[in-house]
Amino acid sequence: MWLFPFLVACAPSQVDDTALDWSYPLDDVLRFNHLQAVGTHNSYHMRTPGIEVKEWDYDHAPLDEQAETQGVRQFELDVWYDESSGDFGVYHVPDIDATSTCSWLSDCADVLRAWSDANPAHHPLFTLLELKDSFEAESAPAILDALDGVIRASWPDDRRISPDDVQGAEASLAEGLAAHGWPTLGELRGRALFVLHTDGDYREVYTEGGTTTVGRALFPDGHGDLGLAVGAVDTLNDPISDAAAITAALAAGHLVRTRADSDGDQARDNDTTLRDAGLASGAQFLSTDFPVAYADTGYVVAMPGGTPSRCNPVTAPEECTSEAIENPEWIR
Repeated sequence: MWLFPFLVACAPSQVDDTALDWSYPLDDVLRFNHLQAVGTHNSYHMRTPGIEVKEWDYDHAPLDEQAETQGVRQFELDVWYDESSGDFGVYHVPDIDATSTCSWLSDCADVLRAWSDANPAHHPLFTLLELKDSFEAESAPAILDALDGVIRASWPDDRRISPDDVQGAEASLAEGLAAHGWPTLGELRGRALFVLHTDGDYREVYTEGGTTTVGRALFPDGHGDLGLAVGAVDTLNDPISDAAAITAALAAGHLVRTRADSDGDQARDNDTTLRDAGLASGAQFLSTDFPVAYADTGYVVAMPGGTPSRCNPVTAPEECTSEAIENPEWIR
């Protein structure tokens, strides 16, 4: 059930507890890059009592509630390595802004997995993981291996889209994407894709100097560098200043995440300029702090005509419909 201004869904009591019988007629036609979906920035974040920083003045519902009632399909988690547990804490700023709906990456991943298990007809989820630990060459390989391990524990290979799935038999991820494109939605329903959102040294170690993603659980974020052999996913945060880069990334077949707002400025001013540019850009994921209306102004980010996602205005074929991307009748 989604609580959108443009969609009224059945009450949970109307959903049969038995397995839903679902079939998408365009699942062999539509591909992952043909959709456009709402995402959240710092998806775990809750206001910390006593901290009055306007940039941090937003609350998110638990991840499964975002998926269930707000139509969110893209998530972002800040992660901090904990050597004693091998897990990663999930929070914004240590001690100062550290309140989260799920405190550990394993917990966050399990929450999303449980929602997915209950809703196997969903289109693929997309989650950015940003490593916040300062880079140290000696510890980085173990940290990155641990990150892969935590994700694999919750999302094994048959439930997660890996770089190997896209690369296939080609020499690199980029060559695989160029040769074959993204898998179809029929191949990817009930699955999730995870991104190493941190670039620079961490990405270099993760990809052996930008040469390979073979055996890795995460897609490295190219941040618009279309020359990367390991490129398939890009974060380009400003749909106005990054417009040309977004267009180029989409033409290369990449998945793109951009932002509708930043630091709460657009919500406080009810300024939809960035949001509307993001919707028109064709970026597949439009991230916001406000998937529900900001109380003071009513500012909100939702997909026009989405159920909850919609056909991508730039990349989708003509026969696409939002119900062919994801049908709310088959989501509990």
